Amino acid sequence: MEGTSRRDNRSEDEETPVRREDQFVRLTQVDVQRMIDEASRKALVEFERRTITPAAKEGMVRKLFMGKGPEKGQSRTCSDEASSRRVAARPPGISKAEVDHVSRQIERLGLEIDDLKRRGEIVAQNRNSPFANKILAEVVDHNFRFPDLPKYDGTKDPQEHVAAFELVMNLYEQTDSINSMLFVTTLTGKAQEWFMNLPSSSIESFEQLVQKFAFHFASKRKAKRSARTCLPSDRGRMNH
Repeated sequence: MEGTSRRDNRSEDEETPVRREDQFVRLTQVDVQRMIDEASRKALVEFERRTITPAAKEGMVRKLFMGKGPEKGQSRTCSDEASSRRVAARPPGISKAEVDHVSRQIERLGLEIDDLKRRGEIVAQNRNSPFANKILAEVVDHNFRFPDLPKYDGTKDPQEHVAAFELVMNLYEQTDSINSMLFVTTLTGKAQEWFMNLPSSSIESFEQLVQKFAFHFASKRKAKRSARTCLPSDRGRMNH
């Protein structure tokens, strides 16, 4: 009977499906601090493992019990006293410079976590943006001063606007993603409306953006003058 009941229980467990639900990872300030504390603890443990020898660990244990004194009926030998003196004279296992190095690593880790968190928030807030995530994740340096860029409302030559924009931005040597986001800030009116109606995540580079832009507003391009444009004097002679 017991074997039968166990098999029944096992079959019920096997038939019961395991339900898994995908969840978004949300980092709170407490979670970030916990990650930094854990990284700090692991870094110090790893550093001690690499720098403190087994003999040093044994000496530290002996030093811990030095103050208790010998038990009844026992006396400290000369070798024990000599070993204690060697342990006491041994320099500390971790120097201040090494501790500072670990602290800088922890601080850098915290900054990287903050940066990743900020990038994730930017992508989440612009989920329906025409820009792909690799462009949205690019963060503009807070020290960057935005130049005075020309505006475009959809009524002028698009190629002239692109040329004027690139002429200014070549002085700043920004990334492809930053140029893409800055270019959009120059669009107003119908041009801005055109960009906002592009499919979500459809723009992956600055080159692709300006190509779509120039194609859409191609009807606004200025007609090129013919090299054989007649001068007024020529027209007069033709009339005679």
